[in-house]
Amino acid sequence: MIARKSALIVLMQLTNAFLGYVALKFIAIYMQPWEYGVIGFAYGLVSIFSIFGDAGFNSAHIKRVSEGKEMDRCLSTFALTKLFLAFSMVFLVFLTLEIWKLSGRGFESDAHEKALYIILSSFILSILAQIFTTTFNAKKEIAKQQLPNFASTLARCIATIFIAYYNLGVLLLSYTYLIGSIFEFFTAIILFNYKFGKPSFNYFKSYYSFAIPVAVGSASSLIVTNFDRVAIQIFYGAEEVGQYFAVSNLSRFLVLFISAVTSLLFPIVSELYAKNDLEEIRRVTKISERYLSMIVFPIVATMISLSYAVIHILVSDKYLPAISVLQIFPIFLILEALSSPYSTMLSGMNMPKYERNRLAIIAFSNVILNLILLPKIGLAGGAMAIVFSYLAGLIYIRIVSFRIAKTGLNYRVAMHAISAIISYFAIIYATKFFTIARWYYLIAFSMLCFLIYFFVLFILGEFRKEDFVFFADALNPFKMIGYVRNEIKNK
Repeated sequence: MIARKSALIVLMQLTNAFLGYVALKFIAIYMQPWEYGVIGFAYGLVSIFSIFGDAGFNSAHIKRVSEGKEMDRCLSTFALTKLFLAFSMVFLVFLTLEIWKLSGRGFESDAHEKALYIILSSFILSILAQIFTTTFNAKKEIAKQQLPNFASTLARCIATIFIAYYNLGVLLLSYTYLIGSIFEFFTAIILFNYKFGKPSFNYFKSYYSFAIPVAVGSASSLIVTNFDRVAIQIFYGAEEVGQYFAVSNLSRFLVLFISAVTSLLFPIVSELYAKNDLEEIRRVTKISERYLSMIVFPIVATMISLSYAVIHILVSDKYLPAISVLQIFPIFLILEALSSPYSTMLSGMNMPKYERNRLAIIAFSNVILNLILLPKIGLAGGAMAIVFSYLAGLIYIRIVSFRIAKTGLNYRVAMHAISAIISYFAIIYATKFFTIARWYYLIAFSMLCFLIYFFVLFILGEFRKEDFVFFADALNPFKMIGYVRNEIKNK
């Protein structure tokens, strides 16, 4: 069942990524990069402020519910806290913008400021929807947890297609985020079937004690994800933000996939830690690392080796100035896939401070490197900053996990790296003799990259029959449909 839930997460994230790509394609064809840059800047800035909309309480809610605390008290305490956090975020955004304007500084255009307020509204609704979706996550009801996000992505995609096709402007494009959040919020409410009780101050203190260390990590994560867009706006302008935002988004969706899979690992580790089953914790963590690595490596190799064709065919030649971003940026996904299982393991073992420290290291490194590299080498500097900062985080979390949980190096990951490198050079060599000018050629070469990758794994003895059976069972459409139907019916 764990495998099927993980597979559902993967399928939903891939579906959301496809819908996001369709929306991006319409924007790339019918609108200009600077317009997408306005959205990228506004979304990035508001995302940084969404630190105050989470403050670590989402993880605290998952932790306390998975530990078996009274559900109704947990819900009411969490809901009241989220309402307070949402209003705090609104106040801080307005205060910061007023101070910014009073200081004599402004925005590149009026559209930048107006888009900020619209996207802020969408974030508030999403924060409130987390009352429900985080509860689904805590109860390991993955179908319910994924459906609101899917509804949001689908609604935003449809709205974006319409607005981009008729070129209705950047402000209406920003409203697509609000439309998506409305669908997310009401879908979550419809699926929710738990009762609220009386808020408990003791429960709040319990949440608070866990949330504070996590909050620093959450804040650091949001800074890492969004600071580059804000910095590019400061050093360059909306045109460059749009190019960077579009190209980096082609691979950024995998972060959602990684975090979604490890979010399922978190309550599992919490339950095992409550039973003091450290051996099983190590085993589950190693399995998560292996399968994440096995999936992420070939995707990254494919994106980098086919970077020109990916932008030319899937986006637009208007975004080719950012090709260096796609040749560097995806590498950080591998580093995150190798870090997340161990940071999640430590958080599930009541040690969230180590994930906080990892993300703080990444955030600090990322900000410094962006400020140094962006002005000197352009958009590639933002991508390099991401990669080097995540490498620092990986080194830190692996040292800590070895010291605390005795989790040594996983030699299987080396096989994944070797297979990915071989498939990368094979595709680079093949493209010297064949021009990829159509989408079906791009699909064919992508499949070839995957085939080479898994063939090498098979030769190395890393991809075995039981792995094929594992994936086939997890992705069985009939079993998947039955699982989703039963969960929604609450059976």
